Amino acid sequence: MSHVAAPPPVAESVPSVDRLSSGLNLAANVVLALCFLFFIADIASVAVLPLDIAAWVILIVVVTLTQLRTARRVQLPPSWYIYARILFAVVLVLDVFGVLGEVGKSVWGPFPTAAMGVGAGLAMFATTQKGRSILMAAAALGILLVADIVLTAKTAYAFDLAPGIVSIAIAVIPPILAVAIVQSFRNMVEFQSDLSQAKGTTSGAGASLGMTASEQLVRLDAQAEKLLDDVASGRTTLPLPDEIAEEASAIATQLRMNLVAGKSETWLYHALTESSVLGSITSIDDPEGLAAGLAPDQRDGLLTSIWMFAGDGERVAQSLTVTVRRSSGAAGQNQRLAITLELIGVPKRRIDPAAWQAISRVGRYSDSFQSPTLRIDVDCALDVVADR
Repeated sequence: MSHVAAPPPVAESVPSVDRLSSGLNLAANVVLALCFLFFIADIASVAVLPLDIAAWVILIVVVTLTQLRTARRVQLPPSWYIYARILFAVVLVLDVFGVLGEVGKSVWGPFPTAAMGVGAGLAMFATTQKGRSILMAAAALGILLVADIVLTAKTAYAFDLAPGIVSIAIAVIPPILAVAIVQSFRNMVEFQSDLSQAKGTTSGAGASLGMTASEQLVRLDAQAEKLLDDVASGRTTLPLPDEIAEEASAIATQLRMNLVAGKSETWLYHALTESSVLGSITSIDDPEGLAAGLAPDQRDGLLTSIWMFAGDGERVAQSLTVTVRRSSGAAGQNQRLAITLELIGVPKRRIDPAAWQAISRVGRYSDSFQSPTLRIDVDCALDVVADR
């Protein structure tokens, strides 16, 4: 199917970490309110009410301080998460012993509601702490609640398991979901950051050294300058000793290799191969460095579409092959390029429509899908060959 050009997509804003934290805090407050309603409903059945009240007071204080810290209204110690986990453990102990007197007397006895709310408290730390730490704490909480249910009369009959399972789910699911959401957010930010960094290559020369090669060139230049300075100052005599001569020869060889590579490695090569997201899956076949002839808008459209075709921040294609060749019959000022993208492991139905809009900025395109390979052929017109 062939397609013609379309208007460029409008960039979407990326949510900030502060908004993500605020959303997690709001969700935690909803879960805590639900748990508190359970506590109020079962307050008459609690064996040692002062212990349960103390558990809730500690939990509310910890949650409030954590949210105030997130809003930058209070200063807490850098190790606040450690203190919070200790306090959460205290909440769990007080809550379990607060209801322990009734456990065993009635199969419908109260559940440790404050302990259920601890999971919501853990979820608030998902943006500032490692996901593994949050998940380990959530697992420990779940195991303790399972032990509380198994070792009491709440499992006397099969139908008694349902409230227990719900209480464990309320405690464990919020931190797990919070970690998953934050990880997805971080993947998206990394993906967008990588794309923004790669787009920096579209405004430069068509063929040039990449960031890695540039750093190596700076290092080689410094070594060559030091060697010449040693010769000029007399610290190194002529003819050069064998060891220094070998070092000078190695420097010259590396400089020549970098200069040669700079003529054949285009902006597209550096943008893709130096990407932390796509570098390991990308193969570029452009022996003549023809991608250097694309106009800045065409470069931006090609790069954006490749990123959107290859993944969405969470899932990345298994492999990506970019082939650039001259179109048959192209001559003079109406030169044309044939650009082919082949992606493996990308279902066509999951591709963002904006990706097709981006590729249309490069030229007329056609696409075909034969599982598991998506192939996109672009016929690209070059009005003026860019200076390489």
